[in-house]
Amino acid sequence: MSDLLGAIGQAWPRLLAYPGGFSAVLAMLVLARIRGIRRLDPPSAARIIDLLFPLCAISLLPLPFATSFPYGLDLPTAQVLLLWPLLRQTATERQRAPCLARYLPMLLAGIVLVSATTTFDLSGWLRWPTEPVRQITVVLGIVAWIVALPRVTPPTTDVALTGSSLGLLLIGSLPLIAALNSTALSRVGPPGMTMVLAVSLSALALIGAERLPPPIASLLVGLALVSAGITAIWIAFD
Repeated sequence: MSDLLGAIGQAWPRLLAYPGGFSAVLAMLVLARIRGIRRLDPPSAARIIDLLFPLCAISLLPLPFATSFPYGLDLPTAQVLLLWPLLRQTATERQRAPCLARYLPMLLAGIVLVSATTTFDLSGWLRWPTEPVRQITVVLGIVAWIVALPRVTPPTTDVALTGSSLGLLLIGSLPLIAALNSTALSRVGPPGMTMVLAVSLSALALIGAERLPPPIASLLVGLALVSAGITAIWIAFD
């Protein structure tokens, strides 16, 4: 624990500037605006405490240009931190069945991306695979992740849940950043253009996913799972 606290102390720009801190708060406001939320609820003590968990996860994400950090963030830890506000609200309201129905598509999308990247470590999601089978699965996993996001965190005026939405959106953007970095696009234009483009495309896809009928969304997640199964068999016999 002392090593972790010391590492966090040395990486204070992550917590105060980028990717957490002021950058995260500004990105949350932009994302809320894009999703049609004109004003967030005034922060209360409970909302601020809930917001700390998503901000911590966002601060530790392996995004390009972030200060180096000796500890990696894995998918299960990131999901627990980002979904903390929703978990607490669900536990308070005792709505376990609806909660499971909301989480399941995103859990399945996470399984797809883990099977395609062969790692739970989110820094590994920034490495674009060379095999076409895994590339297709990663693309379908990105689609499934974005499609599942509105069911977990629909547009809301709650600042903590907006932070959760941003963090989950950034996680889904990691393999897309890797895909863009593998193209000639990464060698032209200003530094960081691929990351901005990837996050922007993910945000636009999120707006489209919010308008998808539930059967279509379930079908996309199912296709991603089938592709993940094929990829797992291919890796096993390769």
